[in-house]
Amino acid sequence: MSVSSFIHAAGPVPGVVPTVQSWSPEEGTIDVGWPLMELAPAGAAQLQETAKVIAEDLAAVCAGREKSKVKVVLEIKAVEGSSPEAYSLHIGERIVIRGASPAGVYYGSRTLLQMLGKSPVLPKGRVVDHPVYKGRMLMLDVGRKPYPLPVLKDFIRMMGWYKMNELHLHLSDEAFGGKYAAFRVESKVFPGLASKDLHYTKQDLRELQDFARARGITITPEIDMPGHARCFTNYWPDITLKGYPNYIDVTNPRTIALMKQLLDEMIPLFDAPDFHIGTDEYRVGGPRKEELHEAFRVFINTMNTHIRSRGKNCRIWSGFEHMGGTTRIDPTVIIDMWETDDAKGQIAKGHSIINSNHGRTYIVPGCHYYGINRAAIYGNWEPWMVSGDMAKNPAKDDPKLLGGKLHVWFDQGPTGYTLTETAETTLTGVHSFAEKLWGHKGEASYQEFVARATGTLPIPNVSVFDRLPAKDGVVLDHPGEITLKDESASVPLPRADAARADLEYPWTLTMEVKRTADTKGRGVLLSSSMAEICVNYSRDEVRKRKGADGKEIKEKITKRGIGTLRAAGYLEQGAAPVKSFKVGDVSQSSDVLLPLNQWATLTVVGMPGRNSIWLDGVKIAESNNQMVCPLRRIGTRDGESFVGKIRKLRVVNRTLSAKEIGRAAGLDIPDNLAAACMVTASASDAAHGLHPANVTDEDPRSRWSSGPTRDKQWLALDLGKDVAFNSVDVTWETAVPKIYQLEVSTDAKTWKKVYVGEAKPGKIRASLSAQKARYLRVHMSQPKTQWGYSIHEIEVTLRRKK
Repeated sequence: MSVSSFIHAAGPVPGVVPTVQSWSPEEGTIDVGWPLMELAPAGAAQLQETAKVIAEDLAAVCAGREKSKVKVVLEIKAVEGSSPEAYSLHIGERIVIRGASPAGVYYGSRTLLQMLGKSPVLPKGRVVDHPVYKGRMLMLDVGRKPYPLPVLKDFIRMMGWYKMNELHLHLSDEAFGGKYAAFRVESKVFPGLASKDLHYTKQDLRELQDFARARGITITPEIDMPGHARCFTNYWPDITLKGYPNYIDVTNPRTIALMKQLLDEMIPLFDAPDFHIGTDEYRVGGPRKEELHEAFRVFINTMNTHIRSRGKNCRIWSGFEHMGGTTRIDPTVIIDMWETDDAKGQIAKGHSIINSNHGRTYIVPGCHYYGINRAAIYGNWEPWMVSGDMAKNPAKDDPKLLGGKLHVWFDQGPTGYTLTETAETTLTGVHSFAEKLWGHKGEASYQEFVARATGTLPIPNVSVFDRLPAKDGVVLDHPGEITLKDESASVPLPRADAARADLEYPWTLTMEVKRTADTKGRGVLLSSSMAEICVNYSRDEVRKRKGADGKEIKEKITKRGIGTLRAAGYLEQGAAPVKSFKVGDVSQSSDVLLPLNQWATLTVVGMPGRNSIWLDGVKIAESNNQMVCPLRRIGTRDGESFVGKIRKLRVVNRTLSAKEIGRAAGLDIPDNLAAACMVTASASDAAHGLHPANVTDEDPRSRWSSGPTRDKQWLALDLGKDVAFNSVDVTWETAVPKIYQLEVSTDAKTWKKVYVGEAKPGKIRASLSAQKARYLRVHMSQPKTQWGYSIHEIEVTLRRKK
């Protein structure tokens, strides 16, 4: 591999994440192979644990390579810059990683290992690097979602790989539906307070913190109070605020005494300098409103004083600003700025702050609110941008700006996304946040950054991304016929008793199905504790339309048919997913029933952020809900199984294309002659990744855009050679022309007009007389919106006449 392959066009930096501050290339390369590692005398005692971690990851990255005599030397030594996390990496005849601290040495090893992951041959040169922001944080809501210790370790490995340095654990909360509440830490003082489904012992926390420290990461605990306190009101009903089952009463002296006693047990368990007490969303009203608002402010100060007396700093969420009362929050309290944004004003009052703006930094897996815009974070966000009002933001180098945080909440509780799905959606967020929090943006284009970030994978020794085992991509293959005689029948699948039986995206399920009787229940085809695929799923929806007077009318409709559903929110132990508190938010019914007493081909496809249902090769429904494929049972054990026959059941761990689905169902689907062909355009919104090539990538989510314009524009496709075709499908986004025109050419010089039509959003088919040409050009004029023109896909086919 050449030196230039490591030099990014935007600057002389190795292709790692986050981008390094300084890279000075030198002549030549070195074949590192699987290098030796040694500790320099300087700081050797301090580096013992860090060196073990680096050696483990080095073995994972270099597995299968020849062991070499090249040495990687680790050394504690002052590095340019004042940051204790600074490091230098020199790649010469030997490799030297120097850090101002063990964390600095660890970060230097991440840069080296990401480079080695691409090739054992490295360019010679020197990296000098340091973070701009002190706090580079990730929050995990382990209070509502049980994260086993090995999974937390995988998230720590992920964070360390990208040089993030604080894991905030939200250790107590309740899920949608209220009945599920958890306190995740063992308590000897209050036996039975800790959640029975999963909690961390004192030994677990010691192990986890030591594991994190060796990777440059501090674990900051949060016990949420006085709101989000169902775990406490369940345990101590007498401190419940009347009328608010999730709130403790801050005017009750017993509340204060118990919370202090709990903190006295919890604080010594954690090494972090800060202890977080939540304080968010204590939204009380009624006749006691003024009293409670004042008492809430006093509560914060009381807990702050207590925590500081135990040698820690107190952190809280913002939001007290919305409360009444006159008590000033003590300036020593650190504020996570989430729902209020006057960071500059809070700093002026003496507070240190963290950028936790909920509109930009929150992920809530499975829910249709919040959700970070990764491209916008990379392209436009900076850690000092707490507010959209620049006058409220601190300076980039304000010492009271402690950094920024990516948050992964879990309102759906122990149901909802699997931990593998959660890790996937968190990873891409970590990429953008890690780069911006380190402080130097490597590319102008987010798409270029994604390519660089993808090149840093896989993360060594991480298993949370692993999916169900497959042989040649096949997860389940059951060609034989299975009969379910009545609604109480069910058949276990090979993974019926396995720890995991849900396949995360991408996946495709195909089967032939014959419905032999009507059923009163859901008609469950496949099930697990987390999801179901049904043939008779009924759900209510609200449809909006405008009446004759122009006013909006809401109509309740019931859809019944083939559907997908997954559990969301509180679910009783052993209950079917349909009984979960928020199932209606994340499920769909096609409103299409299987035919009675005849075989049909059913296909369900799981993709990132959506799933689709196909019957006999035709798509009958698509939902913007991510779905897992349930693989425990055919039918269900709650008496609502499908009645009929199933054969040729097959599940693969990839997404089949529409063409593959149609052909599998026996349809005559012609080849798309434009797939992956070269495309040029008169104009493109490249800054937002809306390139011409997107129209032939066969991905319906991607698109090309001209950008805002009123001028005529064109797209030209090079089909590679002269081919015969008679059909052109253009899938338009909402930015459409009034008129579009198709032209063909064999030499890209002389063009012949073959079609003129009016566009509208969606797929428009132009049926042509038989053509033979290499080039196809789409002309667009008279845009109907200010955004010019935009196309998702262009398909060119030769269709047989019926």
